Parts: sequence; C-alpha cells; structure tokens
Amino acid sequence: MSREQMIHDAAMEIMGDVGVRIHNEKALGILKENGIRTEGNVAFFTEKQVMHWVKMAPESFTIYARNPKYDMNVGGGCVNPAPTYGCAFIDDLAGNRRPGTMEDYIKCLKLVHAEESYRINGGIMIQPGDVPEETAAIQMFYAALLHSDKAILLPTGMKEEMELILEAGCELFGGKEAMREKPRMIALINTNSPLSLDERMLDCLMLLAEYGQPAILCPATMLGATGSLSMAGSLASGTAENLAGIVLAQMIRPGTPVVFGIQSTAADMRGGITFACAAPEGTLMQGFGANMARFYGMPSRGGGCQTDAPVMNCQAGYESMLTFSSAYRHGINLVLEAGGVMDSVNATSFEKMVVDFEIIRQVKASFTPIEVNEETLNLEEIKEIGHDGSFVDSDYTLDNFTDLYAPRVGSRSGKTASYFEDSIEKEMERLLSFYASHRPELDSDARERVKAVLAKSGLEQKYFSAIENM
Repeated sequence: MSREQMIHDAAMEIMGDVGVRIHNEKALGILKENGIRTEGNVAFFTEKQVMHWVKMAPESFTIYARNPKYDMNVGGGCVNPAPTYGCAFIDDLAGNRRPGTMEDYIKCLKLVHAEESYRINGGIMIQPGDVPEETAAIQMFYAALLHSDKAILLPTGMKEEMELILEAGCELFGGKEAMREKPRMIALINTNSPLSLDERMLDCLMLLAEYGQPAILCPATMLGATGSLSMAGSLASGTAENLAGIVLAQMIRPGTPVVFGIQSTAADMRGGITFACAAPEGTLMQGFGANMARFYGMPSRGGGCQTDAPVMNCQAGYESMLTFSSAYRHGINLVLEAGGVMDSVNATSFEKMVVDFEIIRQVKASFTPIEVNEETLNLEEIKEIGHDGSFVDSDYTLDNFTDLYAPRVGSRSGKTASYFEDSIEKEMERLLSFYASHRPELDSDARERVKAVLAKSGLEQKYFSAIENM
C-alpha cells in the first residue's frame, strides 16, 4: 500500500468517524441535500460520497489573464510562483516595522508585474491599514485590475465584498457564463484546523463555485498545536479538511476548478508557539501535499521563498532558497508567498521581494534540463582547440557567452561592504522604471463599469481616485 493510499484511508476514517465542522448554515444545507449526514454543525462523509464529487474536479485548468501572454496553466508540470500573501506590516532592510498602506500594496503590484517570473498578481500582498477594513478587499481588487493585467489572485474578504468583486469581474469579462467558460481569478480558501471550515471562507468558496472561479483549499496546520505532532497525522486531517471543501464546491457547480493545498508546517514551541513557516517539516508536508493532489487528480498548492528570520540576513536567504527549491522539486503547481515574506508571514519586505525574484530565477535555471544536440556538443571546436588552446575567444563562446546565467542581485566581484544592498536598490529601480514605461492600461469604459459595481459597497470616490493616481 502506498503512503498516499494510507493518508487517504486515514482521511476517510476521520471524515466518517470525527467529521468536519461546518460553520455555515447554507453550506450545511447543501451538504444535507446531497445526502451527507450531519449532527449539529458537523458533517460526516463516506468514502463513496467523497470520491463521487472529487472526481468531478478538473486535473488542470487555465486562469485567463486580461493580457493573454500571462494566461496561467495550473496543473500538470507547471510550477507557478505567486507573491507574498497575508502580511500586515512592512519591514525595511534593518528590520524596522510599520503598518502597511495602500501605497505599499500598489508598489508590490508594480514590482510583481515588472518581474517576468510571475503570471499572477494580487491577493493580500500587504494588508493596507490606511483604508476602511470593510472595503479593503474591494480596494485591493480594483488596484490589481488597474496596475496589472496578469492573472488575478483575489483577496478573500467578507461575503458582500466577494459578491461585488465577482459581479465586477462579470462586467469586465463578459458576464457570468463567460467567466465560467474562461476563469479569470482564483482565491485562497483557508481551512480552520483542526477539522473546521469557517463561515467567511465557506461564503467565499460557495460564491467562487457559483461563478466558476477556481478556489485553493488549504490548511496551515501547526504540528503539535492545531494538528497532530506527527506529519502523517496532520496530513491526514488536512486532507479531510480540503476534501470537505472540495466536495461542497462540486455540489454547487460540478467541474469547479479547485487546487488541493497544504501549507502546514512545524510549530516552534521553545518559548512560545511560533508558526515556523520555513521549517524543513513544512517542505516535506507541502511536497507530499503535491503527491496527494496527484492522487486525487487535482493541481497542488504550497509555499516558497518563506523565512522565519525577523531581518534580512543569511537565515532569510537560505530558508527562502530551501522552501522555493523544494516547491519546484516537488512540482507544486501554485507556490504562494513566493516573493517578499518576512518573519513567519508577519511582514512584507520590498527588498526581500527583489531578492526572492533572484532566488526564483536561479531555481528555475538550475532545474532547466541541459540541452544536448549536435550544436551544443560543439565537438568540432573541441577537437580544433585540443589540449593547449583556449575557449575564451572561440566562435562558440563569443556567439553564446551571454546565455550563461547572470544574477541581477548580488555580485560575483563585489568590492564594497554595501554591494549587496546596492544591487537590491539598483534592481528595484530597474523594475519600477520598467513598470512605468510598460504600465498596462484598463479601458476607460470598462473601468467605469467596474467602479459602478464596486461603489455599491459604499466606497467613496476619493479612494478610487487615490488608487488611480498612485
């Protein structure tokens, strides 16, 4: 019996014997209508029921960007990085911390749009503390539309915000049926470990399914805190949480694109309980999560470029390289938090974001298969130069030396004490300059239609204007 089958069997036992708590009356009603046994707000699933619905989820799907060159395939052998998510604060190079703002959020959008490693932009790259909480998700969505034309990662707000965001998407992309036919946006639906799904996340999940937009189901279990200390046990309970949400999505609209995610990791209990997002246990569990996604025939989600370091230092570098290279090696299809995360997902750093761009590029380069053909074997030149010659001024070298990887951050010949920081600043300036000269445009008529929908939230014109002028 494979390890994946054993995790599956354990998850089925959990779903049948313990059940999953559903903190949402509408979701409970849908489950009951489809034959799921409930006791109070706990739903109990049989393996036959689970697999009936899970098999309806697609093995892969495409999120269509406003600019078709950024259309993103999710599934198969594709590994797609997505930037920092869920942070409340901004850290600078020295570790000084302040609350995030909408201006910070838009700067993140611009940097991610300018970096070629990403096909997706948006989400909660920084929680802007200078705008009303009840419209923050709407403002982040509008900013993402205005400042990028890549595939859209949605911020997950309250039910009313998600309804307006999806309605605005219909205005922009041709209506609900067109959105279902060509999904345009994806959102993260976190489970609430142990073995619960909360009302807000379920509201958003049900709306996404209704509109045919993909959802990422994902626990972030802490070993020994919100889940079993054993990795296998937490994988089993996390699988149960995921499958409960995936089943519900398929009940609402069979064929709804979903992503099976694992963001679980260790809890550091030495002097308190800390979510150790860059722990080796996290890379193991998230990598195995990709195995479980393939077991069920779905795309996978994990994390990368994560660090628990409170400042930019060697720890931040090696943990970020560890987590992203692990995600790439395991073939995780959607790698969230890959760009800018600091201090166990407490803060976003612009400087760290630029360093993470370099890490992503280097990891992708290091996993690129070596091309072997008559030209690259270069035998004629090797024979001609023989034992005593030099390849420095050979034709093949002169024609192809720029193909060798050249880092944009750091240096192979740095001479000053500040060379690393200087290279970060230079690369950030390059990215922002590139963005300024290649800024995407949103058709003015479409923009006004979107604004009219989003304004139903009560969002004042001054907030729209501020986003447009940043």
